[in-house]
Amino acid sequence: MPRITLRELLWRQKRSIRSDLLKVSSVLNFKEGEQLVVTYTSAMDKMKVFSAFMREGLESGDAVWYTYPDEESETVKAKLEEYGIDVKEYEKNGALHMTSLTEEFMSNGKLDYNKAVSDGVNWWGETKRKGCKHARSIQDVGDFSFVNGQWRKWITDYWLDPRWDDPNVSEWVVSKEPVGSVYIPFVMSVTAINVERMVEKKIDEILEAFGRTTTGLRKFFIDLLKYEDSFSRSMGLNHEGLVGRKILFEFDSTSDYEKVVDNLVKESVANVEPIFVFTLRTSPIRTHLGEQPAVKFFLTSTSTSTLESPSENEVVLPARSTPLILDAINKVLETHADTNVCFVFDILSELLSTMGLERTFIFLRHALDMLHSKKVTGLFLFNTSAQRAKVISQIRGLFSNQLTYDKYGLKVIKIFPRFKINPTK
Repeated sequence: MPRITLRELLWRQKRSIRSDLLKVSSVLNFKEGEQLVVTYTSAMDKMKVFSAFMREGLESGDAVWYTYPDEESETVKAKLEEYGIDVKEYEKNGALHMTSLTEEFMSNGKLDYNKAVSDGVNWWGETKRKGCKHARSIQDVGDFSFVNGQWRKWITDYWLDPRWDDPNVSEWVVSKEPVGSVYIPFVMSVTAINVERMVEKKIDEILEAFGRTTTGLRKFFIDLLKYEDSFSRSMGLNHEGLVGRKILFEFDSTSDYEKVVDNLVKESVANVEPIFVFTLRTSPIRTHLGEQPAVKFFLTSTSTSTLESPSENEVVLPARSTPLILDAINKVLETHADTNVCFVFDILSELLSTMGLERTFIFLRHALDMLHSKKVTGLFLFNTSAQRAKVISQIRGLFSNQLTYDKYGLKVIKIFPRFKINPTK
C-alpha cells in the first residue's frame, strides 16, 4: 500500500475545524465572576502569569487595575512591556490603571482602608459605565510588609468591607451571605501573596482566613511555584527541559493515572501555555479534568458523524475521522504559532480497536510530523493491557521518550538526551 501524504489525508476530509472553536478559556484556570488567591515566591516568574491575564483582558476590551509592591516600581512597567503589553498606550486610553501598594492604600500619607475601598468600588462603576466587558484586578500584596505584616487587619478592614458586597452600592454583585458575595460575571479578581519568607503555619493561617471570608463566593487557590514543574520534575526535568518532547505514556487502567495527566495540565496552566486534550467522550480523563476551564477538549465519539460543539471548551469529533482530528491539530498549531502549546492524546487504544494498526500507525506518524516543533509538547496515552506484543513494539518505536505508570507509580523508561536535564532552577 503506497504511503498516504499528510496533504492527501487532510483534503480527503472536506469538513474543517472552525478557528473560533479553538479559543482557550481564561489563563490562571479562571472563570468570569470569580476570585483567585495566588501564592508565589521569587523563584518563579510571576510576571509571565500576571501579564498574560492582563493582556488577555486588555486585548478583549476589559479594564485592568494592577497593584504592585513598592520595591517593583522601577521595573514593573518594563517587565509588562517585555511580555507584550503596551503600557503607555493602555494607560493613555484608560484601560490600564497601575498603582503601587503605597499609592493605593496610603495616598493621603497614612493607611486608609476606607478610601481604598471607595476608590475600588468607584473604579468598578466607571469601567462599567464605559462599556468595558470586565473589570480585572490583580492586587499583589507581596508579603504584607506594606502594612507591617498586619494581614489580619487588611482582611477584616479592607477585604471584608461590606461595600464590596452591597448590591445597593455595587450593582454587579448579588449578596448571598452577611459576609461574602457572588459576582455577576463582570469582576475578575486576583490577590497574590509572596510566601517566600513565611513559615508553613502562617501560610495556612492566611489561606484559611481567605477561605472563611468568601462564604458565598466560588473561590480557589493556586500555588504557582508548586505547579510550574509539577509534571516535569517527576521525569527529572524542569519545565524548560519538558517543552518540545513527544512522550508515550503507557498506563495501567486500574491505576490513578489521571493524576499524572492532571499534573501536566496544572504545569501548563502555571506556565501560561494552552493545553488541548483529545480523549473519548466517556473517558476517565474527561471526567477528571472536566472542571478545568483552561483545558480545551476534543472528544471523539462513535455515535456522531458530524462536528459538534456542546460547550465552550468542548468539540466533539467523529471517532473514525482521523483527517478531522489532524485538521484540529493543524488549526491549533496555526492559531498558537508563537507560543508553547501542550497536547494530550488519549485516543490511541480507541483508534487501534476501531481502525486497526495500519491506519492508527499512519495517523500517529502524521501527528508526530505535525508536532515536530520544539514549542509543542505532546503526551500520548497508551493502555497496553489489551494489545499484542507486536503492536506495542511498533507504537513504542515511534517515540524517543517513554513513561509507564502502574500501582507502583511512574517510571521513566527512556528520555531522549537532547534536552538539558536539570530539575532545579
